[in-house]
Amino acid sequence: MSPIINRMEYLNLADMDYLAARLLILNGLLLSGMPKAAESIEKLIKLYLILESKINKGIELNAKQLKAYGHNLEELFEAFKKAVPLTFDQEWSNYFSALQESYKNRYPDAWSQSMKWETNVERLDICYSYLRANIVENFPTEELDQARIFGGDIISAYSPELLGSITKNGGIPQLEILKLNNKSIASFKTA
Repeated sequence: MSPIINRMEYLNLADMDYLAARLLILNGLLLSGMPKAAESIEKLIKLYLILESKINKGIELNAKQLKAYGHNLEELFEAFKKAVPLTFDQEWSNYFSALQESYKNRYPDAWSQSMKWETNVERLDICYSYLRANIVENFPTEELDQARIFGGDIISAYSPELLGSITKNGGIPQLEILKLNNKSIASFKTA
């Protein structure tokens, strides 16, 4: 797998996880939506680690090296904060803590009455759009225009016939999910 595909795949998968999280949370499916939101943020931060390793060390991280970071969103966020010249207030840490908890609570043996549920999709939109915009700017110049487009190759692979079939079955095409109640929509570039 070439490095450009690896980076673009991570970005496109993060975008799809984000859309799935939005749709699930907007429709009250929090048990599935919040862990999916955690996965979308995790993929973005891991994407930054891929880019940072290439830029600062000249090393292309492989799948095994990325898996070594695990799924602990709070730890990944702490590592990210140390590596970037951006400022994050306590609300970011609180939100990522709630997402991390939801990821741990994906299975019944971890459920409890004290589980935190985040029903405000706007917080996800703000976090995702801000991180995505800043992380994408670290892509190599020759990949930057492609990386700035939300959903990239995955969305463009959907033919008009497939989109028609989704709509006919009562579904919502990806870019419509992105726009749905999204106050951060202006920060996303679509094709």
